Amino acid sequence: MTRRTLFMSHGDKGGCGKSVLAMFIVEHLLDEYGNVHLIESDPTQPDLAKRYMDIPEVALGYLPLNRAGDSENAMSKFGKWLESENADQVVVNLPAGASETVDTMGDMVRDLCDGLNYRLVITYSLEKNELAADMLAKSFKSGLMSFAEPEDRFVVYPTFKGDVDGFRWLRHPARQKFNAVEIEMPFMKNNQAWDSLESTPGRLSTLTDKSIRPDGWAITDQSSVYRFYHAVLTAIAPIFE
Repeated sequence: MTRRTLFMSHGDKGGCGKSVLAMFIVEHLLDEYGNVHLIESDPTQPDLAKRYMDIPEVALGYLPLNRAGDSENAMSKFGKWLESENADQVVVNLPAGASETVDTMGDMVRDLCDGLNYRLVITYSLEKNELAADMLAKSFKSGLMSFAEPEDRFVVYPTFKGDVDGFRWLRHPARQKFNAVEIEMPFMKNNQAWDSLESTPGRLSTLTDKSIRPDGWAITDQSSVYRFYHAVLTAIAPIFE
C-alpha cells in the first residue's frame, strides 16, 4: 500500500540547495511510484517546474507561500489544493525566507497532514554560518521542524558550501537537544557538466542514460552527471525509509 507523504524542502536562505534536493526527491518518487505532485511555492522562480513541464507524470502546482504578513491565507490556499488533488506523493519546494511564512504555520501543516493522512517529511538545507544555525534551532523549537516526527526531519549539509566540519550547526547547543537525521548532500564538481544539467530540462534518469547523450553534452558531462545523480540518490535514501 502506498504511503501518502508530504515532502517539504526547507532552508531559510536562497542558494542553500533546497531546489536541488527537491529535484532528487521528485526523481526518487518517480522511480518508486511513477508519478508525483510538485508545488513551486515561489511562482516567480519556478526552476523545478521548468525542468518537469513536459513530463506528464509530474503534476505541477504554483502556490505563493512566500507572502510575509499573509501566510495564513497562503497556507489556506495550499490546504484547499492538497484536499482537492488527493495526491499520494507531494513535494513542496519552499521559498527563500520560509522562516517568515511557512515556519509560522507549522500547526496548520500538521493539521493538514493529520486530516488527510499524510506522513510529513521536512528536509532543512543549511548555510554554514551562526545565523543559519540559529534559524534552524528556532524551527526545531517552535517552527515547521517541531511539527514533524524526529525520524521524519532531516538536516542537510550541502557540501558545495564546504566541508561539513565548517557548519556552525555541528557546534550549536540545539543540535544535541533536538533529534533529526543528518545527511551530507554531494555536489557536482564538474562546472561544465553542472551548466549542461541546469540548461537541459527533463528527468535526470533520462539525461544520465548513456545510450542517449543529450544534444550539446560532452561525454564527460554526462559521465559527471551520472556520478552525481547516483551519489545523491544514495545519500538521501534515509528520507524514504
